[in-house]
Amino acid sequence: MANFTFGSDPEFMLIRDGIFRSAIGIVPGTKYKRHRIGDNYYYYDNVMAECTIEPAASKPEALANFERAFRSFAKLVKPNILVVRASQEYPREELAHKDALEIGCDREFCCYALRDIEPPEEDFQSGQLRSAGGHLHIGSKFAQESNAGCLATIRMMDLFLGTMSIYLDKDETTKRRKELYGQAGRFRTPEHGAEYRSLGNFWLASPKSVGFIYDMVAFIMQFVEDRRHEQFWFIDEDRLNSDDAWNEEDFDPASCHQCTGYDLAALRYAIDTVDKKQGRDFLSFIEKLMPARLFSKFGALVDEGPFDFYKEWGLA
Repeated sequence: MANFTFGSDPEFMLIRDGIFRSAIGIVPGTKYKRHRIGDNYYYYDNVMAECTIEPAASKPEALANFERAFRSFAKLVKPNILVVRASQEYPREELAHKDALEIGCDREFCCYALRDIEPPEEDFQSGQLRSAGGHLHIGSKFAQESNAGCLATIRMMDLFLGTMSIYLDKDETTKRRKELYGQAGRFRTPEHGAEYRSLGNFWLASPKSVGFIYDMVAFIMQFVEDRRHEQFWFIDEDRLNSDDAWNEEDFDPASCHQCTGYDLAALRYAIDTVDKKQGRDFLSFIEKLMPARLFSKFGALVDEGPFDFYKEWGLA
C-alpha cells in the first residue's frame, strides 16, 4: 500500500436570499490571518469561502475530517448557504471590496509546459466571473523528494482523475471555470508533496464522492510508486543534465519529456473542454489499468450524482 496523506482546501460559494454573496465580511478569517475552529482554518479567498481539511492517513479519518470541517463551516456562515458550484457571475456590488479583485498569492504550474502560469489577473480586475475549486493535497515522500516524482504524480492524476472528472462533474458551470482555473496538469508544490489543482469542487458534495476520490488517490500513488507511469513517459535525462543543452538559447526542458503511451494533446483537450466524446477513449484506456472493482465504483457514482451537499453530509 502506498504511504500518503490526503487533505484539501475546499472553496465554496455563498448564497443568501437567492443571491450569490461575497464571503468577505461573512467568513471572519483571511488568507493571511485565518480563523481557527478546532483543527481547521476558515477564511475568504477573493469572494470564495474556503477552509482547510486536516491531512488523513486513512479513508475513515479523511471522511471524519471533511465532515467535521463542513459542519463547523455551515454553522459559521449561517444564514448563508454553502454552495458547491464551479463558477458564477457575481453581482457588481458583491465585488466592490478591494479583496474581491485580488488574485491568488501563489502561482500555479503546468506539469507539461514545465513553467509557472500567469494568473488571469485582468479577468478578475474587469470581469464578474469567479470560480471555486476542490484541490487535492497529497502528502507523499515520492512526490516530495524529486521533481520527477511530483510531475509523475500530477500527470497520472490527470490521466485517471482528470478523465473521470469529465463524467463525475455534472456542474454545467465547469466549462466557464476552466476559462480561469482548472486546466489539465495544474499544480503547486507545497512542503508536504503535491497539490493537484485541476478538479472543481463537485466531489465535495457527498461522502461517497470524497471516499471515491480517496480510493483513486491511493491507487494512483501506488501506481506511480511502482513506476508504472514510466511505460507512458520518456524523459531524456542525458539532455536534461547536459550543460550544452542548457546553454542553448532556445532550450526548452519540456522537450525532454515525451508522452509515448497516450495522446497527451487529446487528453488535455478533453479535460479542458469537458468533452465527453473525446474522453471515451481515455476511459477505455484507464479501465484496462485499474482494478475492476474500483472502476465499477466510478460507474456507480456517475449514475448516482449529482448530490445535495447539505443532505449528503447531514448539515440541514
